Parts: sequence; C-alpha cells; structure tokens
Amino acid sequence: MQIQFRLLLCFFSINLCLVSQTVNVGSTTLNVREVINNLSIPWEIKWGPDGYIWMTERPGIVSRVNVETGEKHVILNLSSIVTTESESGMLGMEFHPDFSENNLVFIVYTYYQGWNIKERLSAFSYNSTEDVLENEQILINGITGYSTHNGSRIHALDDNSLLMTTGDAQNQSDSQNQNVLTGKTLRIDISEENFGGVPSDNPISGSYVWSWGHRNAQGLEVAPSGIIYSSE
Repeated sequence: MQIQFRLLLCFFSINLCLVSQTVNVGSTTLNVREVINNLSIPWEIKWGPDGYIWMTERPGIVSRVNVETGEKHVILNLSSIVTTESESGMLGMEFHPDFSENNLVFIVYTYYQGWNIKERLSAFSYNSTEDVLENEQILINGITGYSTHNGSRIHALDDNSLLMTTGDAQNQSDSQNQNVLTGKTLRIDISEENFGGVPSDNPISGSYVWSWGHRNAQGLEVAPSGIIYSSE
C-alpha cells in the first residue's frame, strides 16, 4: 500500500521534514517531501480550514504555511510578551467551530506577571485581507503557570464549548483543589450569547473546572464515539 504524506513531524530535529524520501513502515510506503525547516519548537500544528498549516512556535509565533510552496507567513508575533523559560511559551491553538463565519482562533500562552509565570486563554480574530490575527479578547487570565507543567492543549466541541487543559504548575496538591484552575481540564462557553463564560452544565456551578486531579495533560482528542481522551 502506498500513501502520500505531505507533512511529517521530525520531532528529534524539531523541523518539518527537509528532504524528499521514501519511508517504509511495515507494509506501508510513505512518500515524504520537504515543506519547511528552521522552525523554533513548533507546539501546535493544525490543518486550517483554508488548506494551510497553522502552527504555534513556543517563542511566541503563530504562522500559516502553504504546503505547496513551503512559504511561511507569520500572522501573530507575541515574542515580546510570551515567556520562553523551559517549556513555557506560545502553546495550544484551536479554531472556533464557526470559524468560517466569525474567524475566531483560540490561543493559550504564558507570560510574566511580576516575577511569576502566568497563563491565559485568548481569542483572536483572523483578518484574511491582511493575513494577521488581531483584536485579542482575553477569556481567562492569570492562571498559575510555571516553567514546566502548563498543560495548554485546547479542543473545541460541537456544543459550542471549549476544553482547555492546565498543568499542575509543579504544585501537585493544587490538582485536587477545585478552587484553583491548575491541574484541571476547563470547559468554557464559546457561544455568541455567553462568549468566554462558564457553561451552565459544568459539574461545579459557576466554575470553569470540568475535571480535576491532572498532572500535565498535553494531548486532547474526541473519538468518533464522543469519548474524550487526554494524555498526560
């Protein structure tokens, strides 16, 4: 069986594959071709609704990549704001389910507040004419962060809510404390009527907390069955 892959992550070199080559995995032959290189710690990589690759790079960059030409265009640069200590930085990204109508993109990143690392979830509007992300709306601010264990994977659900993982920020006991947002999976309302609010059917009334007791969830996916899987 032969499958054409246009993109393959080369995790050890932190690049997208550089050379055209054929790779055999069992009985499957993968045709890999060069798209782009010299990336700085890509963290989130998604196929955009426009057929481009959208990605975050931890130093504070969001880009769109044309998979045909390899052209990369930076559409958001928050390098002057984003912390880059150890594993912190520009992290999770997700499209609003109604992106084709509202052009909203959600991004999680860490920043300094005084001497402390904090984490926020923001929504940006994509201006296709200027090819930029703009008009930041901060949805959740001041989440306790750290140089490691920030979680930050986000996933939009069909019910107009957004799941966001947070790490324990190296304070394991906080994961069990339902009054703090670290070590949790959060659920946020992203409907037009209550944008950024707490869903009325969250398990704890008035709280973003949807599940707790987590260490550092960096994988989040919904199976065809509707079951939500998280990897830590």
